[in-house]
Amino acid sequence: MSEIFAEAETDGILLIDASNAFNQMNRSVAMHNIQITCNEISQYLINTYRSPSRLFICGGGEILSQEGTTQGDPLAMPWYSINTSTIIQSLRLASPDVKQVWLADDSAGGGTIAALYSWYRYLCEEGLKYGYHVNGSKSWLIVKSQLLASEAERVFGSEVKITTEGRRHLGAVIGSTNYKEEYCNEKVNSWREEIEALSDIAKSQPHSAYVAFTKGFKSKFRYFMRTISSFEDYINPIEEAISELFLPALFGQEEPLPDELHEVITLSPAQGGLGIPALSEEAPQQYAASTSITRPHVEAILSQCTSMPEITNEIKNEQQSIKRANANAKRERIDESLPADLLLFVKQARDKGASSWLNAIPVEEQGLTLNKEEFKDSIRMRYGMPLPDLPSHCVCGSAFSVNHALSCKRGGFVVRRHDGVRDLLTTLLSRVCNNVEAEPKIMPLDNEQFRLQSTNRSPDARFDIKAGEFWARGVTSFFDVRVSHVNSQCHQNKATSDIFKEQEAEKKRKYQQRILDVEMGTFTPLVFGTNGGVGDECQKFLKHLAEKLSRKNGEDYATVITWIRTRLSFEILKSVHLCTRGSRSPFRAKDEHIDEFKLNSVTAEVF
Repeated sequence: MSEIFAEAETDGILLIDASNAFNQMNRSVAMHNIQITCNEISQYLINTYRSPSRLFICGGGEILSQEGTTQGDPLAMPWYSINTSTIIQSLRLASPDVKQVWLADDSAGGGTIAALYSWYRYLCEEGLKYGYHVNGSKSWLIVKSQLLASEAERVFGSEVKITTEGRRHLGAVIGSTNYKEEYCNEKVNSWREEIEALSDIAKSQPHSAYVAFTKGFKSKFRYFMRTISSFEDYINPIEEAISELFLPALFGQEEPLPDELHEVITLSPAQGGLGIPALSEEAPQQYAASTSITRPHVEAILSQCTSMPEITNEIKNEQQSIKRANANAKRERIDESLPADLLLFVKQARDKGASSWLNAIPVEEQGLTLNKEEFKDSIRMRYGMPLPDLPSHCVCGSAFSVNHALSCKRGGFVVRRHDGVRDLLTTLLSRVCNNVEAEPKIMPLDNEQFRLQSTNRSPDARFDIKAGEFWARGVTSFFDVRVSHVNSQCHQNKATSDIFKEQEAEKKRKYQQRILDVEMGTFTPLVFGTNGGVGDECQKFLKHLAEKLSRKNGEDYATVITWIRTRLSFEILKSVHLCTRGSRSPFRAKDEHIDEFKLNSVTAEVF
């Protein structure tokens, strides 16, 4: 509509407001018309709406839905659109000089004052037949000059409101530059207040605040970036609030983040960031992409074409290519500017599965929630930042640090880290395999000879998981889990892919030949990293497991594999936090008789 408004022959744009249009649609007329305009769904709609629907109200009340569409009906929106299309075609024939556009019950037209008035009057009269009641007191006519405003007042009288400034239309702005600036500044200032409130929430609920931003606020910002040109000129107050308030609250500190880390955070989680964009940088890209991909629709509206062209795959693919190229160029530019220690952590964060936890909504029933300490520690450890309030020494006598905490066996936290992953995988395997067991006994050796001297020959040897027919029918599969600390001293400056390959090879040298020759089964090492990444063998295992689960449950493979990675990510994340924050000092009971419950009860005559 902005382009129509800019045309020389256009005097103004008329924005129509309809009164409760969905609920006031003339149901009898609509049921008659649908048999002609879209016979494919007419029978369903007639069967659904020929009798008033009963709507139940909290408290035991009941009302009848006798007009319009019924809320909750899956075909309510398509039916309303098809019914409205009849009005649109009538308007096009009655007022061919007006260029109109409709979205649901919102209509707008552009043209000369006289043509717009004719279009408006026809809509008021014709709309009544369909239950479309124009609300003139809330409809706005935007004109280009004061002279045209006087002409509009003479023609329209007081039937609609008239302005030379501008109005909002479907998120965009039509009118003067001054109105655009006023509208954008008002919008941005209100958003800044919201970000300030979200920053306060982030101090006590950082996980929820982060998800609210990435899945709510970010989409809202992008919508206006796509619909309003040069929105980057107004967005600075939001960026300041994010940098000075929101990000420090997420990381649990008062001061803003270092510039190089702030740059990293603007990357997507899969690229090692947090998906909190640099809005002023993203705004022109979003607007360019929006105008490009919607150009066929815009041309159809400008020419008032009666059929809407489809957006071709070429346009979609072109935009995807541009988006990928921009993202890759930005990632390379940021990588070149990072110090070596931070770059190492960023690369670890790019491992498959390492960022799954950042994409999940905190659902307590699924174990996907993090308290404030867990969340703040996790994102600080993601980028190698020191954790606050750690003890100076471990109970084992060594100096305490994150690296030491993830390796120290005292307290049993390293074992628990391993067992948590093992138990989750065993549970998933039990859904699709038979003969599933954790820490199964294996057959003893009877003078078998192995080619590799490193093969485990111990009579007490055990594996983490056994599952029947996982890889092949009639073949038992054995799995051994390792959750490795990827930043330990022995792994300094190593890529996680190299660490995982070394540990997979070590597991195979130790166990594979015994499984092949004695158990006549298969062996798969499942190597995870404390960063959330996994080895190649584990990737293949997870994909095959997801395929089996998706086939059994009739669910989409992508949904299943994403959930598995997310659940594993949280399992590792929480176990890593327990290693760093859990107490390794044994509790010394002062009451020596507390374990003798039966004896104590008899002695004290407590029954």
